[in-house]
Amino acid sequence: MPYTLAKFLLWGLLMALAGGVVGWLLRSLTARVQVAAARATTVDDAELDRLRGRLANLEPVVAERDRLRMELADVRGSTAGALGFAAVVEEPIIPVDDPLLDDGPPPAAPPIEREPSPAPAAVSAAPAGAGGPELEPDAEPTPEADAEPEPEPEPEVDVAEARRVLGRRVEVNDLTIVEGIGPKIAELCTAIGITTWRKLATADVATLQSMLDDAGSRFRMHKPGTWPRQGELLADGRWDDFKALSDELGGGGR
Repeated sequence: MPYTLAKFLLWGLLMALAGGVVGWLLRSLTARVQVAAARATTVDDAELDRLRGRLANLEPVVAERDRLRMELADVRGSTAGALGFAAVVEEPIIPVDDPLLDDGPPPAAPPIEREPSPAPAAVSAAPAGAGGPELEPDAEPTPEADAEPEPEPEPEVDVAEARRVLGRRVEVNDLTIVEGIGPKIAELCTAIGITTWRKLATADVATLQSMLDDAGSRFRMHKPGTWPRQGELLADGRWDDFKALSDELGGGGR
């Protein structure tokens, strides 16, 4: 009996020792595999620098893409405005007199009483040498000093001639015809009081540039240097000169 117990105890110790050795070997093998995998996945500095360079080069490309998209949207809006796709203005509704709502004829206005005009003062027909006071002639009325001069009338615009020369529909004082002005910029001009070609012709370039700068980066890229000149040609009806200038600009947004 003691011999059998000692035998089982010896076999148990041998099995435990064998299990410990096998576990240690497996653990060492797993650790080596993990270390090798970690060394294999080490980031290459050169590859990292190359990826950073590509990312830096993509940033200006994205900015240029956004700028071209905004410019394309303005050009499309300007083309739509030049073709005459303007917003439809609703006509005011004229109320119709309803006989059922009328209580009767309106009361007659009271007659206006006129005051009797005073009799003219009698002038004595005394002879010139009678020593009577001489009557001075009435002074001629002088024009009021503060009378404002009447504005010069705008010259009539030949829309048919403009359509023939420019080859598109033309509406009087349509700011979107100007090269570089789309519907959004036309709204900005209207907001600062520039509503006609003549007002655009007399506008200051610095004022126009300040208007674009205040509107944000989307409009800051436009250059209004030639807008007053284009407005002057349109207001004067010089269609051939305007077409030549517009072709010279070539849609450059100036």
